[in-house]
Amino acid sequence: MRAAQSGGTKRDVAIITILLHTGLRVSEICGLNIGDVVLKEKSGYVTVIGKGRKRRTVPLNATARNALKNWLDIRGNNPGPLFISGKKNRISVRAVQRMIEKYAYKARLEGVTPHTLRHTFCKSLIDSGESIDRVAVLAGHENLNTTARYTRPTQIDLQKAVEKLSWE
Repeated sequence: MRAAQSGGTKRDVAIITILLHTGLRVSEICGLNIGDVVLKEKSGYVTVIGKGRKRRTVPLNATARNALKNWLDIRGNNPGPLFISGKKNRISVRAVQRMIEKYAYKARLEGVTPHTLRHTFCKSLIDSGESIDRVAVLAGHENLNTTARYTRPTQIDLQKAVEKLSWE
């Protein structure tokens, strides 16, 4: 995030922020149109078409709303794709993947993909105490087992768990 904020465009910051704060799939973010976004002062949401052409509404937190407002100040509110390329076409999935690879490289991180940001969103919600059924709805999962894959503990999680028992 810091690599995008320090050397990226408002569009790139908005895309990464939305991926991190909504858990949208990269195809869902690329498919967003201006009309799919509702921004209010203290609330907002995006309506996406997910897997199986299923529509869902995903709330936007203050961080996501702010990043979107900053992008829309440049993009304007005229109808069409929310995120556009330099040639004013809808941004492609591959373009978002390359953009994230670029910022990950600048941040000296390996293996960061749009799906990594989705995973981070789901895991962060679980770690903060949200129920798996809420996370499943936000992520657009019909099966809780799909969501459970995002909640598997990491080595760091396991280390923290055993440290709780330490007498030192």
